[in-house]
Amino acid sequence: MERSFADLLDALDRAGSPGAAWRVGTGWLATAGVIWCHYAYTSDSQDPLTGRLVRYSSLPQAWLEHYDAQAFVKHDPAVRHCARANTPVVTGTEPPECGPVGAWRLWDDARSAGFGGGVAIPLRTPGSALGGFSLVTSMADREFLSWHKTHGRWAALAAHVVDQRILTLAALPASRPRLSPRERECLTWLAVGMRHDRIAERLGITRPTVELHLANARRKLRARTREQALAKAITLGLLDL
Repeated sequence: MERSFADLLDALDRAGSPGAAWRVGTGWLATAGVIWCHYAYTSDSQDPLTGRLVRYSSLPQAWLEHYDAQAFVKHDPAVRHCARANTPVVTGTEPPECGPVGAWRLWDDARSAGFGGGVAIPLRTPGSALGGFSLVTSMADREFLSWHKTHGRWAALAAHVVDQRILTLAALPASRPRLSPRERECLTWLAVGMRHDRIAERLGITRPTVELHLANARRKLRARTREQALAKAITLGLLDL
């Protein structure tokens, strides 16, 4: 998917509005097997269930209306995960082990609507709104887990670069940090899928030094995860890819 991902970046660069960036991103994700996407931000870090600033969705309108009518947002594990965590989580492959009746009803209704496995990707940047990007497929459990093992990393990175492009086009506050040459090198090799130990070998430095450079890059980019740092660096044109 690496070559295809480069095409996504080119198309996002040409997008002239947040809506256009959303359509480019969901179109690319559809070719990768993601049928539905849902993207939302909230301005209230104390209560992430209110104050939504930005919302785009390719989920069926009937499902969105049902979701709102049933107040599923109060029980949605994807929403709660995105409000509290930093890393993506697989959703929809198993029913809730415990929890309120609403969580069980949400899972059962989603299955009845044809939704299969998915991924919830937190979009949490220090000092900004909280949000999430949900990727949903129609794949059954084993099929989805196999897909996720092969394509999950690229799909999550795509979600992050689409997020960054939407925020840039929406003219929300953003900064352009100055990364050191080593920080840019480490991020560049990370972007093509190289592990920390392989990056260290290629650059002739130790793995802890690589991890320090990446941690410094995340701090400068105000990113909580390496995927978010990569997306920001790519969107801001800081890497030579």
